[in-house]
Amino acid sequence: MKLSEENKKKLINEIRFVIDQMKKQEDPEAKLYYFSAIYGIMPRIFNIDFNDDLIFAHFVISSAYNNINQRLKNPDKAIKIPDELYDKLIEAAEELLTVIEKDKNLYNVLKKFTLLGYVTIGNGYYLYKKGLLKI
Repeated sequence: MKLSEENKKKLINEIRFVIDQMKKQEDPEAKLYYFSAIYGIMPRIFNIDFNDDLIFAHFVISSAYNNINQRLKNPDKAIKIPDELYDKLIEAAEELLTVIEKDKNLYNVLKKFTLLGYVTIGNGYYLYKKGLLKI
């Protein structure tokens, strides 16, 4: 991802902070609150230092957040949030950090965020329970 060194450093530092805070939280809503800061910083950066990969990452990560948050706000007896979801969010955030630090392709890590968000909706949870969707 081509960003100025200053903006890349801001993004990396923000993601590091988020990961650290998510690991410290016990409450799922608190973990998700900190997670939202990952996509929260992205528009501040791409509005100054345009990067379409960063817009793609913002869109995917904010969508995952919205799906998970929707499930938290509207619990459903049939559709549970998998126990390992928050640990997997942290792992995906750590992978995102590495990908950004090393200027690698974002596609595979963004696919992980997509699946993490999708598992919290009806069809995604169904596929997860069938063992077809792995997070």
